[in-house]
Amino acid sequence: MKIVLAGSGYLADSMISISSNYNFDKIIEYSRSKKGRVLDNVRHYTKDFDDDNVNFNELKDKASIVYMAPPRQDRNTDTRLDNFLHKIKKLEIEKITYISTSGVYGDYDGNVVDETSPLKPITDRAKRRVSAEKSIISFCKETKNNYIIFRVPGIYGPGRLPIDRILEGEPILKSSDAKVTNLIHVEDLARLTWNSLIDGVVNEIFNVSDGNPTTSTDYYLKICKVMNLKSPDQINIEEAKKVFSEKRMSFLNESRILNIDKMNRYFDGQIKYKNLEDGIKASV
Repeated sequence: MKIVLAGSGYLADSMISISSNYNFDKIIEYSRSKKGRVLDNVRHYTKDFDDDNVNFNELKDKASIVYMAPPRQDRNTDTRLDNFLHKIKKLEIEKITYISTSGVYGDYDGNVVDETSPLKPITDRAKRRVSAEKSIISFCKETKNNYIIFRVPGIYGPGRLPIDRILEGEPILKSSDAKVTNLIHVEDLARLTWNSLIDGVVNEIFNVSDGNPTTSTDYYLKICKVMNLKSPDQINIEEAKKVFSEKRMSFLNESRILNIDKMNRYFDGQIKYKNLEDGIKASV
């Protein structure tokens, strides 16, 4: 089976690191910036998905694709994805796994959402992801290809812990003000993604997470505990508005618990780091 990693970044790095656990003929990697790695089973190509003249001649029929490129921030829809889909329209694709975000649900005030819950995106980036999901589904219906969509929460792992913020003394929200959120370790997401390509499941949407909702405050405090660091000062939500970036505040203002019963039914046993402290220890 030929695998295409379209938009190769942090998740793709983790996928490639565990790729020896899976039997793939070839991995084609597309990214805007050049990668430094040299691996026998990975062929890298530098591609700008926004370029109307870009081609994907290396991509032949029967490939399976993991699409991970983020949408452009200066558009209302995901024109980057739409351009990619247009270029591969005449190919017969085995399956497209699209890495979306749980942000498509918007704010549910800490209540549980499953895959049938109404989408109420608040931020522009989440609205672009809703657009992208629709593009994937529409493309696959029109071309008679298959898709899987993962709605992914906050990803953490090696190189992704907010250690610099802690060392710089950046404050965190008071526990009483911190809203519930969801996380997943990048290795677990990589494992789920590989299995989505080889599993017989098609044309489904999944919430994915470690299954243990937490808060951003608890996340920071657990990092401090594992690494024996001084815990940051805690501030209330009004003080946070004066200190935190608009993007960070948008994450803190949304709250929901992802129901992952469907993920557990279809991809049982793929989550290794259900315990957050264990996941942090594996990330240090």
